[in-house]
Amino acid sequence: MASKFINWLKGNNLKNLIFKIDVFCRKLDYQRKTLEKESLQNRARARKYREQGNDAAAKLYAENTVRFQKWALGVDTYRLHIMGLLMKLKQTQATAETAKILSGIHRALNGLRSSVNIQNVTQIIDQIDSQIEGFDIAQDMAQDGIQNITVKTEVSPQETNKVLAEIDQEISVETGMALPSTPSRIAELEKEIKRLKEEK
Repeated sequence: MASKFINWLKGNNLKNLIFKIDVFCRKLDYQRKTLEKESLQNRARARKYREQGNDAAAKLYAENTVRFQKWALGVDTYRLHIMGLLMKLKQTQATAETAKILSGIHRALNGLRSSVNIQNVTQIIDQIDSQIEGFDIAQDMAQDGIQNITVKTEVSPQETNKVLAEIDQEISVETGMALPSTPSRIAELEKEIKRLKEEK
């Protein structure tokens, strides 16, 4: 197994691998920017519908605001980890250390694919995986000391409500009017309107 891996390193495989991962990391950075832009666009839509009183649509876009934020963070977390391993890969000459780094990159790619289910990212990972036969060898040689990354991309109702509350606050500051974001607040406003009518 070790001799097969050494022969793999002696060829152009490692050089090609470093180039492909370098390009892949740049594509991940572009993907991060795209996801952040999508998050901002969803937030703008959530605000528009909130102003119109369409709470269901506002909630939907607020949820997607958080989801795209988390995807962007997830992509960048893996990108930075892979970049760190790539720098080590460029510097090392030791077979055992190279195997360990390749195993770490392989795990990071698999983690990225399972955590951030984005078609463009998955396609690129599949392309890299299909062209790098040494990953399986590296994983067999080095299993210890590899850092596992976990990124949670699920969106909770609390996170969605937080975005809506921030939007409400922005609208309130800009218009001088507080939006009724809770049933109790609506009840208070109804009582206030009734009281004003009675005073007339």
